[in-house]
Amino acid sequence: DPDSFEALKSSLKSMVERKTPEDPIRVWVPGCATGEEAYSLAMLLVEEIERDGRPIDLRLLATDIDRDAIEFASAASYPDSISADVSPERLARFFVSKGDSYQVARSVRQSVIFAAHNMVKDAPFSRLDLVSCRNLFIYFDATLQQRALSLVHFALKPAGFVFLGGSEAITDMP
Repeated sequence: DPDSFEALKSSLKSMVERKTPEDPIRVWVPGCATGEEAYSLAMLLVEEIERDGRPIDLRLLATDIDRDAIEFASAASYPDSISADVSPERLARFFVSKGDSYQVARSVRQSVIFAAHNMVKDAPFSRLDLVSCRNLFIYFDATLQQRALSLVHFALKPAGFVFLGGSEAITDMP
């Protein structure tokens, strides 16, 4: 979804600008599935941190209830068909070609931690700068959406951001 990620860039820029080297950028991607969203966010943040020119630590936590998806995401290996969606510049910079697949470069993988986690049952995370829930809430009924959104609200720092997918249909919630 290039348009959404392009729109997110201005939020990422302001997030990086207000950071200090002692204050890491903390991101959570619940429902990360096979990791594409988490790695995409990591790459955008690495680019923004480099543009800013200051050493800022990036800690991205990607979680899912599906342990097989977590294993796949942790391997960071994707079919060469990703070249249709990833620019040649990013492929060269953030991936290593491995025959008929691409593996996310170690420098990016080091900033992403994958873990099994149920966002509505397990203890929530806290002090986050960004929570990215793309195509997650569409699988929840209204009650579960409200619980999940309350947890996201709790997890965020006061100036934190939520990045939702275009197909999310959030129910009424104060």
